[in-house]
Amino acid sequence: MERCSEITLLLRKKMSVYAVGIVALLAVLLVPDDAHAQEKVRWELIFLSADHGCANYQYQMANVYDELASKYFELYKFPNSKYNPQCMSDKKYANYTAPDDLDLLILVYDKQIGKKELHPNDVGGLYSHLGSDRAKNHVIVLCDCPTFGFSYPMFTLSHELSHFVTYYLGFDLLAQNEIHEISAKYNQCNDSSWDDTCAQVVTHVYGDHYFTRAPVMVPYQPAVGGHLVDHTNLQSDIASSDVVMNIQKQITKWWLAGKINDTEYTKELEFVMGKPSAQPEGAPDNVLLAAGHNGKEEVDTYYDLGEEENKKTQILLKRVPFKADNHTEYGEQIPMWFKLRAHSWLQDNSLSNRDFVDGVRYLFGGSGK
Repeated sequence: MERCSEITLLLRKKMSVYAVGIVALLAVLLVPDDAHAQEKVRWELIFLSADHGCANYQYQMANVYDELASKYFELYKFPNSKYNPQCMSDKKYANYTAPDDLDLLILVYDKQIGKKELHPNDVGGLYSHLGSDRAKNHVIVLCDCPTFGFSYPMFTLSHELSHFVTYYLGFDLLAQNEIHEISAKYNQCNDSSWDDTCAQVVTHVYGDHYFTRAPVMVPYQPAVGGHLVDHTNLQSDIASSDVVMNIQKQITKWWLAGKINDTEYTKELEFVMGKPSAQPEGAPDNVLLAAGHNGKEEVDTYYDLGEEENKKTQILLKRVPFKADNHTEYGEQIPMWFKLRAHSWLQDNSLSNRDFVDGVRYLFGGSGK
């Protein structure tokens, strides 16, 4: 009962978006133990101008976004240090060399560059990691542009910083899906009427020098401070817990819809079943997470760059001074009999919760049927 009460409390905090809370719980449980071992991240922000040089406004906005990023890291209690912000022409940036100790590069495009390269590809901002070393080679790209269907630039920066923090700490892709859900809810609030639930997805940071107040995404709470909750395994008779099984149904729906893959779903099942061998790999080494139009389903904007190098990706990452690894790890496959069993459990109620759990146990203990 105590375990179920903890889950219920987590779910009630963010009922406005059902996925927000469910994913939060499971993402915490799936974080690798070494996620605590973080060093101080070194980062730099560069504002890029399509002109021969930077106007006064562009210098000022470089400082605004730089201060906003610093303030947002404070919300996460995330150790970091930074270089002074820069503003330079796109032509000058062509000769830019990233410092050896740089872990995160934030590129802010002026509206001319952004409207030419980001918006035609249905991207308002993006976060990417390239290479096998998770401690470095991180990049964020956004546009200092009028919204026109995309989130406000300051909110977009906080969105991408949340992707960076959670990925850096080792959170599973489920956490990245939740961040997209929070962003979608914020965009929905701006497009329609604002209500009490909107306050659950947005907060504000206050500047000391270059801005007064700015709206930002609420931090992903399990990642704040890098302190992960020490959860114990669920009780063995999970089929009798409505709370746990409702969580499992939602995650199973995502899996059947292709929003999480077989490997991610298997690891979640291993945890629920208390299988001691569950050691999640986390996200692939090379990733690109992009924020699209308001209200757009965004969980499909995940790419393994070692597997897919298409024209769109090359355009979006053309200024990134890091390289991707050219390898892809393929996950395990769940047999068709279990997928059919999951469909029956969700759709026609021909299988009880206990029948489904028995199928999971058979999946781990046998070769299928």
